[in-house]
Formats: sequence, C-alpha cells, structure tokens
Amino acid sequence: MKNSFTILFFYLSSLLFYSCEQGPQALQKIISGDISTQVNPEGRAPLTALLSFATDKKVKVSIRVEGDIPVERTFSSFDRFHEIPVLGLYPGQENQVHLKVTTENNKIYEGDLSITTEPLSDILPSIEVTKINRERMEPGFHLADMLIANNGKFLSHTIIFDDNGDIRWVMDMSETGQITYTSYRLQNGNWLYLNWIDLIEVDDLGRIVKKEQMWGNAGNHELIELPDGSLLMGGSKKDARVVHKGAVHLSRFDHVVQWDRKLNRAVREWDMRAVLDVDRIVYPPDFSPDYQADWFHVNAVARSTKDNSIIVSGRSQGVVKVNEDNQLNWILAPHLNWGKAGFNGQGLDTRDYLLTALDKSGEILPAKVQQGLAGTDDFEWSTGQHAVTVLENGNLLLFDNGLRRNFQAGPSYSRAVEYKIDEDNKTIQQIWSYGKERGQDMHSVITSDVDVLPQTGNRLIVAGNIRKKGESPHAKFIEISYPDNEVLFEAKVLFKDALGTKAQSWAQFDLVFRGERYPLIPADQ
Repeated sequence: MKNSFTILFFYLSSLLFYSCEQGPQALQKIISGDISTQVNPEGRAPLTALLSFATDKKVKVSIRVEGDIPVERTFSSFDRFHEIPVLGLYPGQENQVHLKVTTENNKIYEGDLSITTEPLSDILPSIEVTKINRERMEPGFHLADMLIANNGKFLSHTIIFDDNGDIRWVMDMSETGQITYTSYRLQNGNWLYLNWIDLIEVDDLGRIVKKEQMWGNAGNHELIELPDGSLLMGGSKKDARVVHKGAVHLSRFDHVVQWDRKLNRAVREWDMRAVLDVDRIVYPPDFSPDYQADWFHVNAVARSTKDNSIIVSGRSQGVVKVNEDNQLNWILAPHLNWGKAGFNGQGLDTRDYLLTALDKSGEILPAKVQQGLAGTDDFEWSTGQHAVTVLENGNLLLFDNGLRRNFQAGPSYSRAVEYKIDEDNKTIQQIWSYGKERGQDMHSVITSDVDVLPQTGNRLIVAGNIRKKGESPHAKFIEISYPDNEVLFEAKVLFKDALGTKAQSWAQFDLVFRGERYPLIPADQ
C-alpha cells in the first residue's frame, strides 16, 4: 500500500511538473542578453518604439500594448534575431507592453516591459468623441490627415485616434516645411507622402524606405496606387500655360498623371486645359490667390475599372470624366458660364458635354436648377467638391462642400451625395445625400472626405474645417448607416490654430484634409 501511494505521489508530481513546463515560461529564459528599446527611433513617429533582441531559439513574436483599448500584433515568421515595431503607445505616460514568443514546437515564453513616451506637441488637436455605437460601426481606428497652419505654410501630420479619442499614432512630416499630401498606405503596408515633386515612402516608425523625385510633373492633393504599383495623381505640368483675356499665364493644378515608380517617369497624362473652359469663372477672383493660374484646382481623382476612364474633381469647375486618351465624356457641374475648351479657348464646345439634371421620376428639372441658380428636394449640384469615388454600381460618391451654393454668398451647408449618371443620354440623378439637414453644423468650405466602409457598407463623412459661430473650430468625423442615415459614431477634432493668425487666409488656420477608418496594425507581412 505504501509503495502504491509513493508511486501515485511521484506520478502526480511528475504530471504537475510536466504541466508547468508546458505552460508559459518566463521570457528571460529564452532571451539572449537585454531587450533594447528605442522610442520614436526616426524622430517622426513619437508614439512608436523599436524593440531589438535575440532569442536562443527561433520564435515568432506577439506584442500587446495594454490600455483601455489594447493594440495587439503577431509576426508570423520564426527568427532568432528580432526588430519589433511597437505601435499604439499612449502619449506622455509609462506604457505597459506584454511580449510573447512562441517556438516552432509551440512552447511559449511571456513577459512585460515598460515604454515611456513624451507628451505630444501642443500644436496637435484634441479629440472629443460625442457618439459611439461600436456594435454597428466599421472596425478600426480613425485617421485624420492634419494640416497644421504655420503662418502661411502648412505642416503635415497624420494622426490616428481610438474610440476614446486618444491619439495612438502620429507621423510628423513637418520637416518638409510645407504642405505634404497625403496619408496613403501602399499595398506593401508603408505610407506614401507627396511633396510636390518628391515622393517619400516611410514605414510605420517613420523610417524612409524610398525617396523619389518627379521631373516635369508635380503632384497635388490626391494620390492613388494602381494595381500595378504605379501612381495616379492630380497635379501640375512644368511650363503649362493658359491664355486669359489675351494674356498668357503659367497654370497649375490642371493635369492628372500616371507615374511609374519603377521607370521613374510619367507613362500617361491627362490635360484638363484641352477639355475644359479655362476662362470660366464662377467664384469671386479673390477666392484664389491666383485664379488665372489655378483656374481648375484638381483635388481628387478616381479610376473607373469598367472602362479605365478617370474621374477628376476640380474645386473651381466641377467633376469631369475623360477616357484614357484624354477625350471628354461628360461634365458634372452647374450649366452657368461654360464656353470653348482649350488653353487658348479655341477647342471643343464644353456645353455639349454638360449633364442634364433629372428629378427622381426621371423628368428634366427647370432651367434655374440646370444653371445651378436653385435646387430642389430631388437634386442639387455639388460645388467646391472633394473626394470623388466611383462605387461598385457605377454611381458617383463625393463630398459637396457647398461653396457659394446657388452662386450666393453667405451661410450654406455641406453634404455627402451620391449621383447616378446615364452616360448614353448624358443625364444625372441624385440618389442619396446626407448633410443638408445638419446645416452649418457640418459645413466645411474646403477639403473634407466621404468613403464607403467595406465591411459594413456604412459611410464615413469627414467635414474638414468647420468654423461655426459660437463653437471652437474643428473637423467632424461622422459614421452613418446606409441608406437610413443613422449616426453611429461622431467625433470632433478640435483645432489649436497655435501657429497661425486664425485669419481666413492660406495656412493661417488648422484643418483636416482627409479622414479614413484605418486598422492601426497593417496586415501581417
């Protein structure tokens, strides 16, 4: 009996010991030497860190930044030497980070470390979340493409904040000293910034991966990566000119280019001067510092996969569709004041390409509506628009800023709007909109964005610069269900305007150029 008890005791002890060995072990048992921690290693991303360490065996690594909204990431490759980027740290505090490594035979080692970050710059905005329904929202964090006014120059910062309004990632591109577009995540997970003729590719830590210069072209506002890795962007062409009232002017922001990064050259160009009326002026000349040069002001581009045509938004004119050979298909704009196209006004008659507005029943709307002098409950033209998207059903989605709506000065409203275009009959109908009912509460004369969110079909609307009397200046992020327009999320990005005069002039006040719903952690590479 005694021997049986002894055998049972040793059996249970061995089982307990074996079970303990199979459970998570202390991290230091497999780490060779120390873990090196570099906070903000490149000086551009203050809420990131780089962990460097070696392990006795090949392992894959998982990390978790603790907090109210944890950020987790797993790296799938097995290695002995590790450089692990940490994203999602909280600013101005000691962050707790959990580190787990797993061997190829599934043995786990775990441990914790602390990473202390500095407070963020006082020039960055604060975030106020005013409504949230996470169960119905699109997954992800919230990206704001910030332009910080610096007394006539814009300093570019990308910020990502969480559902609590805490900023969890910043990319500071102010080193360029001027406006730098646009926070675009490439297919490889890196970020691409456009600084006129410079293309700057950086990783999540702000490390420059590649820097290229374009010659003969300059980019502006919008940049899209095509499936083949080339870039579609709006911008300017070197030495482009227009003739206005008999005088020759250098022009800008009136071209679209497809740029091949492998060949480092333009492989296709679209010239808006050839298809539009460069003399058409519908806004006061003082709205732009140089309206003869900036007669079109391209601010968004999109591509139709149906026929490889491109859709181009020009703040000062409207939205146009041209084919691959720069032939005009249609013009989406109020009919007022259109004439001959061409850099010297000797080209095609643009009036032949204007879309005719229909009501919901398909009837042609009155002349005042066609001219853009009035709107109806069924239809309004967009003015000063941004952020054009071609939807899967072929419809067009955009942010209608409402710049001098109906060609009248004074208070207006902005909205997101969806249009259906019949290209054969050159007609247009308004299918959906949101924003008019909000009045000045969502009114942004410049910038702004609207997107369809891929998993839920919700729509994210970002009014980039709201200057409503009696309220602090801010941008507004609004996620709504579609098509019933229930607000599921709303947040204010409250501007500091710390480095500008706050006057309503170029780069004297802060703004958000674009807003997105983004996964903070890119897909595992």
